[in-house]
Amino acid sequence: MSHQQRWETEQKFFDDEEYSDLPIPPSTIERYTLSRKPWLAPTFPFYLLGDLRGKYVLEVGCGDGGNAILLALLGAQVVGVDISPKAIEIARHRAELHAVSQNTMFTAKPLELFEPQDGRQFDIVCGWAVLHHVIPVLDATLSALTSIAKPDALFLFSEPVSMWRWLRRLRLMLPIPTHGTPDERPLEPAEIAIFKRYVPNLKARYFNGGMRIANRFFFRGRYEDLSPFARAVYDAIARLDDFCLNRLGLAGFASGIVMYGAVRPPLGPGAGGAAGVE
Repeated sequence: MSHQQRWETEQKFFDDEEYSDLPIPPSTIERYTLSRKPWLAPTFPFYLLGDLRGKYVLEVGCGDGGNAILLALLGAQVVGVDISPKAIEIARHRAELHAVSQNTMFTAKPLELFEPQDGRQFDIVCGWAVLHHVIPVLDATLSALTSIAKPDALFLFSEPVSMWRWLRRLRLMLPIPTHGTPDERPLEPAEIAIFKRYVPNLKARYFNGGMRIANRFFFRGRYEDLSPFARAVYDAIARLDDFCLNRLGLAGFASGIVMYGAVRPPLGPGAGGAAGVE
C-alpha cells in the first residue's frame, strides 16, 4: 500500500468514527488535572506531565481534542494534528466550549507531513494510541518528530501493546470482534526497540492485564460515573495489575504501555534495545 493509499484509508476510517462534540465533564477534568491515581492507565500520562504552564506541546493523533484540551487546561500551548478533518473540526469546537481556543491549534494532516507553521520546536511530543497506526513508517515518523522537538524534549506515548505473540494469536482466535484499520496492530518489542533509538533512556510502564477483562465484562461507561464500591473494585484490580505487570515481570500479559523519556537523535541502525520497566 502506498503512502497516499494508506492516508486515504486511515482518513476514511476516522472520518466514519463517532466523536463527542460535548464539553468534557467537570469530574473528568478534575480526575486528569489532579492525577491522584497514577495506577490507572488513562491517568498515568497526566501524572507524569504535571504542571504544563509555559510548555509548547504537540499531540499527534489528537482526534476530537479531548486530551489536547486537558493539556491546555493544565497550562500548555498545544498543537494537535490528526488525519481526520471531521475530528479536527470537532476538536476546534470543543476548544471553544472550554475557552482554550487561544491555547490550542488543530491541523488536519497525515502525521508524516506535519511541520509547525511558526518553526518553533516542541517541549513535549505526545500521543494516545497513534503510533500503532504508523508501524510501516514508524522509524521515519519518529525521525520527523525528533526534528521538530527541542533537544531533550519529552516524548510520551500511550499505546496498545502485545509483548507475547502467542497471546495475541490466542486473542484473535476468540469470538470477539476487532475494530481498526488494515495496518493497525498493537506495538511489539521490535517497535519498542525502534522507539528506544530515539529515546535511549526510555522508561515504560505497562497496564491492562486483568483490567482488560474487567473492562470488557464488568465495567461500563466513565470511571467517574461508577458507584463508590465499583470504583474501589476498579482501583483494586488496577493496583494488582500494576504490581504484577511492572514488579513481578509479567508485562507480557499487558495490553497497554506508556513509553516516555528525553528524545535524542538516533545513534544509528541497531542502536536501540529492549525497554526497561519503571
